Amino acid sequence: MSSPALAVATLDFSAAHGCDIQLRFSDTDQMGHINNAAYAMFLETARLDLTASLGLSQLKVVLARLELDYRREVKLGQRVRILTVITHLGTSSWSYASRLLADGVVALEARSVQVQVGPDMRPQPLGPALRSALTTYLTLPVPSGAL
Repeated sequence: MSSPALAVATLDFSAAHGCDIQLRFSDTDQMGHINNAAYAMFLETARLDLTASLGLSQLKVVLARLELDYRREVKLGQRVRILTVITHLGTSSWSYASRLLADGVVALEARSVQVQVGPDMRPQPLGPALRSALTTYLTLPVPSGAL
């Protein structure tokens, strides 16, 4: 189910799926920046937007893993956009890498693993049509020295 960890910074995001996020006052904490729990919801919104863009809104998927690397704080009023790519296709799962940009600057990098499940909530293999659709956003690491 898991793939070798890829540093998000080494990935090519030039053809990534983009999703704008509307920040709300309720996303902030007492220090005035976005609460760490809100980031998981933002990433979920971006993943759902990506699958909808591929016509895959009816997928039954569970989140098996979520890793977040915070790079800088985000405050209410900033323009937030999430870029998402697919880094690995497994038998019944796939991996995403995401970058959250606040006013165009990377504020968070994330990795996640999703597993397709059947009605019994057990892993279900990715069919050829689903696999083909997901390759739309499949990316590879940028060659060394090209960064």
